Amino acid sequence: MNDLLHDLERDRLLVIFRGQSAGQCADLAEGLHEAGIRLFEVTLNSPDPFAGITALRDRLGAGARVGAGTVLTTGEVDRVAEAGGQFVVSPDIDAQVVERTRELGMGSVPGAFTPTEVVRAVRAGADAVKVFPISSAGAGHIRQLRGPLPDVPFVATGGVDEELAGECVEAGCAGVGVAVHLLGDPDDIASVVRGAQRFAKATARPRRPS
Repeated sequence: MNDLLHDLERDRLLVIFRGQSAGQCADLAEGLHEAGIRLFEVTLNSPDPFAGITALRDRLGAGARVGAGTVLTTGEVDRVAEAGGQFVVSPDIDAQVVERTRELGMGSVPGAFTPTEVVRAVRAGADAVKVFPISSAGAGHIRQLRGPLPDVPFVATGGVDEELAGECVEAGCAGVGVAVHLLGDPDDIASVVRGAQRFAKATARPRRPS
């Protein structure tokens, strides 16, 4: 099991920063890290996302894993690596993006929705597969995918609330990705931390047998 998958299986909750400044990302992540959250993603459609990734790495050090989301090109993969990113998440499957990510020693989590897309992602070399958008299909979609593909590590994202997060883990997801604004008010660190603690409790439920 690679390090990224190990961390997903252990911590379950991946907090996604989208639209926050580098400083706000670092402040929020510091509060979340103190509350036990260890996995963070900064999407590339945020203000100065590469500075955000570097700020998180500098602030949190080796005690957290920081990656980039909405990565669409190999050039962006290179910039993520230069910023100190440790994994790459995409909304789609691009074999060249996956290959370059792996070449640079980062974890790869491409996005998929159908069984055909999931298999393409795995064959491309994905460490885990992002199932997006999960809110439109529900946790039952994960169960259906795991029928023919029981060994694929899934990360459910897209409109994940507290209840759905728990249901996705029960359905067999390695983890769930949750946008920071779904945890609380990004301008109120305490509210975000409280929300993350509720999500962490929900996703800590034991999995149902496969």
